[in-house]
Amino acid sequence: MILRILERDKINYFLPTFTLDVNQIALRDPTTWPSEMNGLAEFEWNYFHLKKVELCVTPETTNEITQQTPISDLAVVAYNRFQKSQLFKSRPPGATLNLTNQDSRKLWTGIRHILWPKVDDPDLTPNQKADVNQVFFHTVASGSLENSAFITIDHNFYDHAAELSSQLGIRILKPFDAWAEYEPTFNLYTPSDQEIKSLWNDQHLLFQRLRDEANK
Repeated sequence: MILRILERDKINYFLPTFTLDVNQIALRDPTTWPSEMNGLAEFEWNYFHLKKVELCVTPETTNEITQQTPISDLAVVAYNRFQKSQLFKSRPPGATLNLTNQDSRKLWTGIRHILWPKVDDPDLTPNQKADVNQVFFHTVASGSLENSAFITIDHNFYDHAAELSSQLGIRILKPFDAWAEYEPTFNLYTPSDQEIKSLWNDQHLLFQRLRDEANK
């Protein structure tokens, strides 16, 4: 068993807390989203407008987090980087995992063998390492919270959801399933199609301003 976070040890944070797979950053118009992403825009509305949920995106790019680090040291490097993030610093006591270097390696390696059991270490692609880092990040940042989940439509994550739950004590959910469960429990607001479109337009304009500033 891999450093499993037992239900009795989890703390009750006042907001449902979700870590989004980086592929859940929606850059296209919501009308073009596949049905698997239903619920994502609703969570974003409740985050940006009402502060009724907490959303974060895994800070994962291969160069930023790992910088060509050998697999044997990836866990320690990633964990040390994650600890410096504002997300870690703003979490209440007990919400994040306090790991030794040995525990970090054990956790990362355990996740790696759940997600990619048939791939040898030298054959792991940058994207496969990034997937391990994403679940690792969610586990150390939010796994100790009662109402937390990793949100993704990636089928490899979802195919291993039961094992990730039993071995780690974390939940892997699709946006639609997460919305169906948490909306009634936390009385979340269901935005109209027009409100969702307006939210996306605001985000799109922000992205454009950021691109413009970066190119000056």
